[in-house]
Amino acid sequence: MYRVNYTNEKNNLLLGIFKEAISIEIYGMEYYSIFSEIVDDDGAKALFRGLARDEGEHREWLEKEYKALSGKSIDIGLLNEKGREKARGIFPESLEPMSMAETEDALRLGIRTEERSIELYSSSAKKTDLRSSKDLFLKLVGFEEGHKRILEEALYYLEQKGTWYGYSPPTIEG
Repeated sequence: MYRVNYTNEKNNLLLGIFKEAISIEIYGMEYYSIFSEIVDDDGAKALFRGLARDEGEHREWLEKEYKALSGKSIDIGLLNEKGREKARGIFPESLEPMSMAETEDALRLGIRTEERSIELYSSSAKKTDLRSSKDLFLKLVGFEEGHKRILEEALYYLEQKGTWYGYSPPTIEG
């Protein structure tokens, strides 16, 4: 059940938005998966695995709507590799636990990514008159706002306490 009567120009614009959104979700999924491997604390690992799982679910919703609009599945291979490569480039190659400064930077990048997602989904909801797409974009805004809050709270805790999910600065004994 796809909507071929939607004008070609609007349809192509919307399909482009869905491709970008799917790429962002793939990036987020990979980013949070890698982050979950780098942190030591089990709670932090679970938090980031949960965020990665959410992003994977968002990707599935977007792919389903893309298929409903276009009548075909999206060719995910290229989007997948680009998103994963981009995410891998953020983290140290060794995947060893990160320093406090590196962790703060990674959290800030996650916050900026969530902000970008919120902006994309908010503006996309305004650009379409297709109810299913508009509803999906607005639903995703709510999820991404929740992710942003989680990351901001983690960053605040780290900056205030100097510790975060199992990381504490080394002490010098003398």
